[in-house]
Amino acid sequence: MRLRSLTAQAVGGLAPLAVLIALLSAVAAIEPSFLSPYALGVLADESSVMLLLATALTVVILLGCIDLSIAAVASLASVLIALVLPSTGLAGLIGVLALTTVIGTIHGVIHVHAQVPSFIVTLAALGIWSGVALTLAHATIPVTSGYAAIGWLERTTLGVPNAFSFALAALIVLIVALRWLPLGRYITAIGLAERVATLSGIRAGRVKVFAFSLTGLFSGLAGMVMVARTASGSPTIADSLLLPSIAAVVIGGTSLTGGVGGLERTLIGVLTITVLRVGITTTGLDPAFEPLVYGVLVMAAAALTIDRTKVRIVK
Repeated sequence: MRLRSLTAQAVGGLAPLAVLIALLSAVAAIEPSFLSPYALGVLADESSVMLLLATALTVVILLGCIDLSIAAVASLASVLIALVLPSTGLAGLIGVLALTTVIGTIHGVIHVHAQVPSFIVTLAALGIWSGVALTLAHATIPVTSGYAAIGWLERTTLGVPNAFSFALAALIVLIVALRWLPLGRYITAIGLAERVATLSGIRAGRVKVFAFSLTGLFSGLAGMVMVARTASGSPTIADSLLLPSIAAVVIGGTSLTGGVGGLERTLIGVLTITVLRVGITTTGLDPAFEPLVYGVLVMAAAALTIDRTKVRIVK
């Protein structure tokens, strides 16, 4: 039984990487220039925003929760950054990131203390923050000045987009923190069995609030990167990234029921989804197939990673 479990874990860990390699090979077979240094640079740049969103989302999903507001908060952040940069510069940028962190904290506090399922809290928050963003800006807001505070993200260093390097650095910092600090073990324990973790002395509520604060911060960072890439903010700029971000986490091998997976796998999932998105355009396929493929991949990945012992609590 133990040998079977170890074999299943090994296969589960290698499967996302195998899917990524197969997808890269398939697209490259149709369009050989897809693997050129320039194309790979574009691929890395395209994945930067999703990597930020999916990184924090992974921590929440490892807890057995979900955050559906990340894209809406990122769009709101882009609007606020575009509004404050011309007059306040870096100080305004820091203020916006602090605000999005507070927004995430509020989601976590409501979920923990009001005992409202995270799905409901963040679904409602999606509507609220989308409405706030649309109220502040009915259209795209160009950054007229102060762009230097974020403009470095649009440049490249040694051929690698700075935006991707920034997102990857954030991922690595979080991986190291969760691996060497007790927090990482707490998150896994809560995701596997929250009641047992609580009885063992882990303050599950505090850990969850921290995780939602993290999604708020990373959503703000994602909004910042999008403003750097477009030199503008928009109330809908990140809306299309919610499903791909969730898909990236699940395809990477993190179970929606919590406790299984990791941030390293999310990087593979993000690259897989980005290859899929760019590959569909590169090969000339109808973009309408994109959400269809996401849906199929999420269902398949969820079916493979779900913890059957928790099936009764999966809604």
